[in-house]
Amino acid sequence: MADVLPDILRPGLRIVFCGTAAGSASARAGAYYAGPGNAFWATLHSTGLTPVQLSPPEFEQLPEFGSA
Repeated sequence: MADVLPDILRPGLRIVFCGTAAGSASARAGAYYAGPGNAFWATLHSTGLTPVQLSPPEFEQLPEFGSA
């Protein structure tokens, strides 16, 4: 079975978030943490891990904020 969502790992990341499987909303959207009640993106922003609040379709930008 092909991966539903691509890995976005690269050398030099300071934090890596790991999950076992995308939820059904994420699989349908083709984006991580895309469920309507999922607070992942808001939490990243509110804790200062990202300077802007990303939305699920912007997940491929996340490594830009976590490289050493």
